[in-house]
Amino acid sequence: MHRLFREALNEATGGSQRIVVAIIDIRDFSSFSQRCDSVDVAAFIRKVYMKIIDSYFSFASFYKSTGDGLLLTVPWEEENLKEMSQKVIESCIKCHSEFGTLFDDDPSINFEVPRGIGIGVARGSACCLVSGETVIDYSGRLLNLASRLTDIARPSGIVIDGAFVIDLLTEEQRKIFEEDKVYLRGIAESEPIKIYYTPEFTVISKYNKQPIVSEKWREVSRSWSYGGLLKLKAPFVYSLPSTPITEDDVEVAVLHQEIINGEASPDYQRRFLFPFEYSLHHGKPVVRLNFPNLCKQLQRRGVREDMKITISVAYVEK
Repeated sequence: MHRLFREALNEATGGSQRIVVAIIDIRDFSSFSQRCDSVDVAAFIRKVYMKIIDSYFSFASFYKSTGDGLLLTVPWEEENLKEMSQKVIESCIKCHSEFGTLFDDDPSINFEVPRGIGIGVARGSACCLVSGETVIDYSGRLLNLASRLTDIARPSGIVIDGAFVIDLLTEEQRKIFEEDKVYLRGIAESEPIKIYYTPEFTVISKYNKQPIVSEKWREVSRSWSYGGLLKLKAPFVYSLPSTPITEDDVEVAVLHQEIINGEASPDYQRRFLFPFEYSLHHGKPVVRLNFPNLCKQLQRRGVREDMKITISVAYVEK
């Protein structure tokens, strides 16, 4: 797939397209991926993608994995705007309602899996990268907005951008949503924007009810050789010097040297996010990492024992 993407870039050009974008995030996926074998995790996520696409969003024109969820887009024109809007929201409602029982009758899923999803939906124009007649990627504010809306659809539920125009939906669809205003990092930090959300499932965080004007980021980093990392005992605990606003404001990133022409480069690094468990230990905030799982990921990436590994925990302070 990555080679096909690279080939498509040779003929790619930029453009703009009017779309409805929905981002579906699997809740509790990080803890699920830590307690289950990687083969089971891969089997589950493959089946989730197939179910969501085939059973709920077969009419979408573009799909993209987000690691623990799925991004999809549906183009619209003025003559079919109402039809497409209702179709997307109806599919979101149905997918959210049925997700918890999707695999109850699947004999291959004999382990506990996540039961909830959060969905963010926005409508507007987005930048697109087009190769021939195929869109190979989307970017821009609309995608960022949908991602932020997905973040606040917790513990589950659906959150729609207020500019979507709720009157496009059917009366039955409108009944399950309530209007509110929120602040979103990078989107609406000093002035709130209107949203529609599912109050039966979604609790809007206090963090999103006040202006985001003075975020203070802290970072805790430690480095080892990969060989040294292999010798550490699991689980490994990071004690944070201060308290994050919420668990959602914590991010764990792993950096390792890039391999160029068979050699570890001192100048180039690869970075990826790693799941973690956040808790309070004797009243102090701590982050726990599953080192065996981390070592497996690094091994799959071809990291050698003499290469430098840096683990960075970044968070927004209260």
